[in-house]
This record gives sequence, C-alpha cells and structure tokens, in this order.
Amino acid sequence: MKLTRLPFFILLYVISFNAFAGTFTELNENIKLDAKTNTFYSFIVDSKGYQCEKLKVSGFMFGHAHGLPTEPLLITKPNNKCLLDGLYFNMRGQWKVKLSIGDDVVSDYSFSI
Repeated sequence: MKLTRLPFFILLYVISFNAFAGTFTELNENIKLDAKTNTFYSFIVDSKGYQCEKLKVSGFMFGHAHGLPTEPLLITKPNNKCLLDGLYFNMRGQWKVKLSIGDDVVSDYSFSI
C-alpha cells in the first residue's frame, strides 16, 4: 500500500490493525456511506466476477482537482468478494470511489465525510 503525506508510524499501525480485524462492512452502490476524516477504512466489495488484483481503485472529491490520498489495495476474498483495504479521506465533503478495469467502471461508491 502506498501512502502519501502520512508518517511511517501510521502505516505500521494500519497494517497491524487490518491484519487482525475480523469483520468488515460490505459496501452497497445504492447507499451513500457516512465516514470520518483521518481514519483508515477497510470494506468488502463485490468483484462482479472480475479478479480483484486486476481491478483499479480510484476516487475523487467533488469540486476539487485531487484524488484519494492513499492507494487502497484490493485483496481477493471468497464468493466473488474483494477486501478494499487502506481507504482514507483527508477532507470533509462528498467523495466518489470507483473500481474499474481498463476504461470500464465496474462499480462506484459514494461517501459523505
């Protein structure tokens, strides 16, 4: 996981925390999720039949010309699910996170921070 603008000790904490976390919320494309700034998140997402490792995670904040401050990973889980790990929001507002393969958007999720 590549993190930008964050101290190394935070990276160690996140890796340690996520390695032992047991259950994760499954994201739904039809529901906007409320989240907080300065918090790392891990979610379960539907791969829709694609290999998780081939999907790309991208995101943006409406009204701003920047993407996510981290590069979240997608980790394969059973039953066509992926673990979206390392999602981080650094500003309040409306965010959109997309999973894509090539130019095709596989799914997108909305967040209110």
